[in-house]
Formats: sequence, C-alpha cells, structure tokens
Amino acid sequence: MVVDGLPLVSIITPVYNGSEYLEELIQSVRSQDYPNIEHLIIDDGSKDDGATISILHRYPHVRWWSQPNKGQYATMNDGLAAARGEIICFVSADDVVSPNAVRLAVQYLLERPSMDGVFGITHYMDQDGNYQLYPIPFRLAPIRFYPYFAHISHCSLYIRKTPVLAYGLSFNPSLHLVGDYDWIIRIDKAGLRVGVIYEELARVRIHARQASQLYQDDSAMEAQTVRNAYRINGLAYLVFSTINLFLVRIGKIASMIKTLGLRGTMLHLIKRTS
Repeated sequence: MVVDGLPLVSIITPVYNGSEYLEELIQSVRSQDYPNIEHLIIDDGSKDDGATISILHRYPHVRWWSQPNKGQYATMNDGLAAARGEIICFVSADDVVSPNAVRLAVQYLLERPSMDGVFGITHYMDQDGNYQLYPIPFRLAPIRFYPYFAHISHCSLYIRKTPVLAYGLSFNPSLHLVGDYDWIIRIDKAGLRVGVIYEELARVRIHARQASQLYQDDSAMEAQTVRNAYRINGLAYLVFSTINLFLVRIGKIASMIKTLGLRGTMLHLIKRTS
C-alpha cells in the first residue's frame, strides 16, 4: 500500500504478558511523523488476566490478534507473513520507536533504491524509561561485523520485505534466546545490502525480567552454537569481541567517574570485587 508516494511500513510486535510497557510502545509508534504505518501486534497467549488484551482493545488503529503460545520467534514469523508493508521492522513490546525514526529510515531507502535495508543507533533506558548510558564502541560498523559485535538491534533495522521473503529469511523458531542474532547474520550472508544512518531509531529497555538478563549464560551458549553453524572465524571473534568488551568496560568506568567521581568509582569497583 502506497500513500502519497510513501510505502507502507509494518512495525511488528510479538507480546507475551506485556501490559507493563506495551502502551508506551504503541504511543511511540502512533506519534511518528510518517503517515503510512501499520502496527501489527500478536498476543502470544498472554496469561495476565487479560491485561495485555485490554490495552490492545483501547487502540483500534492497531492490527492485532491473540493466539496460543508459540514462542517469540515463531510469533515473529507469523507477523512477517501477515505484514502488508513494503518495509518491515520488528520492535519488542518493552522497547520504543524513537521520534522521527520511521521517516528517517524510509527516506534513506527511497533515496537509495538499490539498498535492501538500513539500521540506525539504538540507545538504552531503564525500566522507568530513563536514559541509560551503555557504551557500544562499534555501533555503526558495517553489517558484516555483526557476528563479532552484535551491534545492530532489530528494533533499529528497517528492511524491505520482498528480499527477506525471496531469500527465506524467516526466524529460526528452534532458537529460544538469540533468534535475532541468527536472523541478522543470515541477512548479511544472503548478500542483502544494508546501510547505516547516524540517527537514533529506537530505545531498548533494560529490566530484570527480560530474557537477556535472566538467561545470560544460556544466551551466550546459544550464540556460540549459531556462530559454529555459520562457521564464524573463532580467532577473529576472540580478537574483536575482546577489544569490544575492553572498550565497553572502559566506557562504563568513564561514565562512573563522571557520575561518582574518581574516589566514588574506586570504592564502587572495590565493593564489586570483594
């Protein structure tokens, strides 16, 4: 569907027991300054006494349905199949789309018809929506470096649906924690052309109940399985990931010094290691 020459963009959101943050996401999509968006939300069998569904009923412009629980990545595949947009973006229920993000992404792709997708900067926030400084040293590196840095969040990646379908780039539902990592690696390996813009396109919420926080060790093991499957060079991964981790830690220490002062930072670090 095209409105005034502008392609339809599908924002696809799987949700499970997401009532705490879902409304904020819906509002962030609704307030975009781009006129041709469908927000597709799939309730994946929420068990929260109807709290998630009651929010969806309050927003008739949202295209949504409920289904028995399938899991995050199977549900994202359902959204991909049902999306009507020429351009798609997957945004989790606890994240938000930054102001002007959709317009900026579409503008990039309209000006560069040979490109299949574009990603931008992702920032982070705490459970209350407060900005969190989280250093990502190589956040604007080309997509070919993604296996080493995991610097692209799917909520900041806008991609044309046609090549995604043509190359069979659905999510792997057998993965439980790193299906997005696997998906973006396959996007690169398929040869899709993905550019980058130097603008914030989304904010990811960091909170104690998200899977990435609850199952960090399992996530790391599953990511290693993905790297093995695609024969990601182990030595290159070790070098790049070590450099990346070192710079992240330096960035966190610099942020603490700015906030707590040198003495406060030293006390904090000593307390953590004791």
